[in-house]
Amino acid sequence: MAGETERDPDSNAPEAGESEAAEKPAAEKPAAEKPAADKPAAEKLSPEAKAAAAEKAKAAAAAKKAAAAKDEGPPRALPSQEDIARWAAGGDANVGILFEGLPLARFDAFVTKIRNEEILPQHWQVISALRPPEDAEFERLPEIGRLRQIYRDQALARKRLDAMKTAWRELRGKRPSLWQVPDLMAAMRRIIAKQIPVDWTELLSAVRDLWQSSTLPAGKEHVEILWACLGLVRDGTKK
Repeated sequence: MAGETERDPDSNAPEAGESEAAEKPAAEKPAAEKPAADKPAAEKLSPEAKAAAAEKAKAAAAAKKAAAAKDEGPPRALPSQEDIARWAAGGDANVGILFEGLPLARFDAFVTKIRNEEILPQHWQVISALRPPEDAEFERLPEIGRLRQIYRDQALARKRLDAMKTAWRELRGKRPSLWQVPDLMAAMRRIIAKQIPVDWTELLSAVRDLWQSSTLPAGKEHVEILWACLGLVRDGTKK
């Protein structure tokens, strides 16, 4: 028709200058237009409910701690320094508990500390024999016969001498009458390394009794050195 302006065939296209806002998706609305996030559930609790929840959490933590303590077992009844001194004088004390379940690395750490304190010589004796002798040789040793006479109680003699025999095997048959504290420590190390079951208290007591009954002055000196060693191990043992 005359006088009309001709338009683009695409009559749906926007004219120049028209707003592009209509083309933006609804998801691009400003954050201010979004609904506020819900408050945490804990903030909606009443003071009474909060207190109850805190008590419940505290009880759960206490129960967990008690269960862990039960798994660890009760604390070991370690001997005191006075107990060790009484034992060194010939009394009874469970000094062997200091070595029960002791890992080899921990034992070596104690020996290093003992050496640093100059309680023991700075060397170990080299054991050249490859095989231990027959047990019958142990039974025939004069010092073993002397210990049997000292004990009188056959059950006690059997327990202590059996423990000493275990150490004697690890020292490849070196006569107990010739043992010094480093020999005992060397035997103990081999027992721990091989995880050989032994009653540590009976072993230590048998060696103590051997040295105390010795007619040589060095016997009493060995007992005093062993006493000092056990005291140092006790100081380094917490449980």
